[in-house]
Formats: sequence, C-alpha cells, structure tokens
Amino acid sequence: MTETTSEQHEPAGEPESAVGPASDVGPAEHDEPAEPAEQAEQAEQAEQDATDTADEPEPEPEPEAETESEAEPDTQPEEPDPEAEGQRLGRRLRGQLRTLALAAAGVALSAVVAAVVSAYLDIWSVREPPPGAPRITAASEVWWDLMSDHHLVRAAPGSTYEKEPLLFGDVQDTLARMVTDGGADAGTMRIRLILTNFTRTPATITSIRARIERTHPAPTGPLYQCGGAQGSSEVSRVALDLSTPQRPAMEQDAEGRPTGQYPSTKVQVAAQGDPAYFDVEVRTDNATGPAAVAHEFVLDVTYTQGERQQHLLVDKAGRPFLLAQGVESRTQGFRCTNTGWTAS
Repeated sequence: MTETTSEQHEPAGEPESAVGPASDVGPAEHDEPAEPAEQAEQAEQAEQDATDTADEPEPEPEPEAETESEAEPDTQPEEPDPEAEGQRLGRRLRGQLRTLALAAAGVALSAVVAAVVSAYLDIWSVREPPPGAPRITAASEVWWDLMSDHHLVRAAPGSTYEKEPLLFGDVQDTLARMVTDGGADAGTMRIRLILTNFTRTPATITSIRARIERTHPAPTGPLYQCGGAQGSSEVSRVALDLSTPQRPAMEQDAEGRPTGQYPSTKVQVAAQGDPAYFDVEVRTDNATGPAAVAHEFVLDVTYTQGERQQHLLVDKAGRPFLLAQGVESRTQGFRCTNTGWTAS
C-alpha cells in the first residue's frame, strides 16, 4: 500500500523537481527559463521597495512639526493666555487701588492735622499767640522836626566838626555822626513807636513811662545845634520828662501845656491789623558845665489784652535811648547854616 501511493505521486511531482533542482543541473540548461522568474521577483521587490519607500516619507513631517512646536514660544506673546492676562490685570488693579487708598488716607490725615493746627492756633490767638511767639512787637525811630524842634548835640571832647563840611550836605546826618562818634543828643527828642498786634484780640494802651537804665556824665565837647521855632508843626500829643521818671507820659495841648495823664481816651492797637504809630516827645531839664548828665532809658508801654495786663519794653535797635541834659541859652556852641557851622 505504501509503495503504490508513492508511485502514483511521482509523475505529479516532476514539474517541481524540474524547477527545484535546476541549480544542481547547471546554469547552462536553465538560464533562459530562470530570467523571467527573477525579473518578476525583482519587479515585485522593486514594487515592494517603492511601496515601502512611498510609505516611509509619512514620518518626514515630524521635523516640521517639531520646528513648529519649537517656534510656538515665539508666537505665544502675540496671543497671550486670557486667563493669565486677566490675573495680571487683576493684580495691577489691586495695586492701583491700594495706592489710591493710601493717597486718600494721606490727604485725609493732612486735612485732619491742618484742622487741628488751625484750631490750636485759633484757641491760642484768642488770648495770646502760640508759645514763643510775640503778642505785640515794637519798633522805634528817633527824629526831630527842625521846623519846630531844637536839636542839640553835646559832642565828644576835642571835636572840630565846625571845620568840616556837612556830611553828605545834610545837617541831620552830621548830627547823627556826632552821636556815633561819642556825643549825645541833648535837651529833647521825638520817639516814634511802631506797635504791631499779632493776635485776634485788640490791645489797649494804658500808660507809657520812661525807665532809666543808667545815668552818667554828659560828653564835655562843643555844643552843636540846629532848628527851632521857624514854622508851624504838629506837636506830639504825648510827652515824657526824664527829670521826673516816676511820672507816666502826659498829654499836652497845641501849646505844649500838659492836660492830663496819657491816655485820656481809649487807645487801641488793632487786632492783627496794620502797625499803629505813636509819637512821644521826651525832654530833660537843663544843666551847664560838667554837672550835666546823660540818661540811658527805655520806654515801658503798659497795655491790656483780654483780661491780662502786659508790659512791652521799647529800645533803639537793641540799645537804650540816650538823652543828655540841655542848656538854658542857645547862644553857646555852634549853629548850623546851609553849608556848615557858625559860632552862636
């Protein structure tokens, strides 16, 4: 049975053996039949390679995708994330709100401080200015009206002003220089008081007195004088006599006669107003020779403000006023002219 089966299959296998063992027979016998098969295989292989090659380029776009993904960060600022931008905007708005709140608080605090300071100053100014500030300030000027006043100077010993021309051509400047050089005004002088009130409460002047600081011998040099009753001039309403310093200033009439203690009527310095001016005529008695003395003094101004009585001392630019005793006769010494001095 086995043998029979093998015999029946041999003829059917001839074509396979003819093709299969062709390599054993030799190339000369099978070159021509093998070429079409090899070409077919090569064609199939070429087609397969072409197919594979055609399929392979599909991954090639990956580098381009990578390039685009790498370029994405450069294009992100142009299209910001709305959520991140909203967060940044929210933080910015919160910062601005805090700044505005702090500024508003600063303005409110400044207003409160200003109101407190203003109220503080108002409270103090009702009765007196803030601590350390003056209630009333005073300034002074010494002057003579040569149309009616007799200006006499006791010069320093050895003075020879009569041999010199008038200083700047002005007799008043020359007499002032004599005092600066060691002389002293004598007989009489006018003092103009300039009072300024720095509070909201008016000040009322109640009296003016002379407070003598020191008395010493008058200069013993030549006498130089100018002015006199050469015309009309307004007479100071207030007069002080250094020969009786305990007496307050007196009021006088147009003829120079005392009429009563100053002030006979209410005299006020306006509240925080313009400066008030008061002219005071100061006199001394007369003396001759080395017995004459000179007085250094200040003016003591008494005033009330509110319910308090105050004293204000007035001097001449930080130094006491100086006035020496006058002379009985005006025929002594030298008298001024338009160009200089001549013996009296």
